[in-house]
Amino acid sequence: MTLSATTALTGWTHGSTLTASILSPIMHGAEPFLYEAGEIGCLLVHGFTSTPFEMRGLGRYLADRGIAASAGLLPGHGTTPADLQNVTWRDWHTEVDAQLDAMLVSCRRVYLVGLSLGGALSLYVAARRSADIAGVVAMSAPIFLPRPLGFVLNRMRRRVPYMKKPFRDIQDPVARANHVNYMSAPVDAIASLVEFLPLVRASLPLVKVPALIIRARRDHVVPPASSRYIYRRLGSPDKSLLTLDKGFHIVTVDKAREEVYAAIHDFISERNVKRET
Repeated sequence: MTLSATTALTGWTHGSTLTASILSPIMHGAEPFLYEAGEIGCLLVHGFTSTPFEMRGLGRYLADRGIAASAGLLPGHGTTPADLQNVTWRDWHTEVDAQLDAMLVSCRRVYLVGLSLGGALSLYVAARRSADIAGVVAMSAPIFLPRPLGFVLNRMRRRVPYMKKPFRDIQDPVARANHVNYMSAPVDAIASLVEFLPLVRASLPLVKVPALIIRARRDHVVPPASSRYIYRRLGSPDKSLLTLDKGFHIVTVDKAREEVYAAIHDFISERNVKRET
């Protein structure tokens, strides 16, 4: 089922007063969703300035194959860029923790699956809650961002409150035109994301659960070194790295999306079989 906007701001915040206090209407297509399909579940976490829209196709694919899938809104997302003001990485982390707690009520085993910032958040949570999850998938996850970004942010913070996104990094022209996300963000929120990444890097050796890292060869947002660094530093003995030859940063809606969906489904199915035998 797809959750209504009202449910998205109450039932899915689980005590997150920051998100619950947002009064701006949710963007069309940005609504949280829950597809019920059994005792194995996937918590899908969207990226920075984006929405559950980019995870919906993956959620439907998994649910059609017997795996429950849900995606909530990260605080400050899916409404208006002004709602991101004064939101930090701690709020996003708290929200993912709360959504995981909710899914564990109805699912016997839960996998964390995140895109971009959602991938970094998923890795961070996996490092701290390995007893609660069965595995983690990080797609286009940032560990390093282009070096000039920090310099630009420091110069801008006092003079320019918002930074515009120059493009949507999606190769498929239809998917690029239809994507639901902000085209600008508060500089302070971007700075908080940058502040978060060293903490994610330090957490990687603590990730002991099975892990799948997915990257696009032609990602114009996250440097290629990020995925390789993540893969090498993960503490899990069960880990794999998938490189896509098609598509750009938003791999869940781009030209290789079916390959991404199948890889995630196979990753979950194979580990469930191992667990049951």
